Amino acid sequence: MLISIITVTLNSQKNVKTCLNSISSQTYKNIEHIIIDGASSDNTLNLINQHIWNPSKIISEPDNGIYDALNKGFAMASGDIVGILHSDDKFAYSNTIEKIVKAFEDKSTDFVYGDMRMVNAFGETIRLYKVGKLRSGKIKYKQIPHPSLFISREKLTKINPFFDDSYEISADLKQQLILSNKLSAKGFYLSEVIALQKIGGKSTRNFLAYLKGWRESARAWNEVMGRGGIFFVISKVLLKIKGYIFKGNN
Repeated sequence: MLISIITVTLNSQKNVKTCLNSISSQTYKNIEHIIIDGASSDNTLNLINQHIWNPSKIISEPDNGIYDALNKGFAMASGDIVGILHSDDKFAYSNTIEKIVKAFEDKSTDFVYGDMRMVNAFGETIRLYKVGKLRSGKIKYKQIPHPSLFISREKLTKINPFFDDSYEISADLKQQLILSNKLSAKGFYLSEVIALQKIGGKSTRNFLAYLKGWRESARAWNEVMGRGGIFFVISKVLLKIKGYIFKGNN
């Protein structure tokens, strides 16, 4: 099976090598890596072009935000499976993709998901984002961190657009609600950390970013499910607090 991995970059010279190293070290090699660059003005593109790992496709042009860029990448993907690895993130293990592909050998599986560690600039764990099995296979109290979610392209074609780019932070939640709750897609929970995400991105940079994310999460829930967004957000926040680790671990 071919797996497509989408990476969005914008002035990412500080971290993009970590992402590239993570993909190049995977034991599973049938990978289509698509980089969507938002017209970086730093050394990002040079670092990508000089790296031993050669992405399959690279485009660099202005975009209307991360979800617009991801939509471009998803539209270009030709893999049987599609996932995301942000420019400052990395996979937890060298055989992570191999395990994901193996889970998709069950032809009834529409998406595979797992846990994520949020780390600081020193690599210390700030929060363990443990998803667990979705109750009744639906998203009810939490969402899946999108760097730890891989979806069959067959199922993705039923979501239009892939991401609603009228959102700044929570279009991934809306996508997941459509996938699991409306399309009744079958998920497989890989009970381990799939990705390490560095904090400080658009959704985690400060309290105002969290507040905007909560508001957008309530909106996404209400748009897909009809009502109850505020109760979903309360559950999500309580689980987030529970997941924080105040003493860092490598």
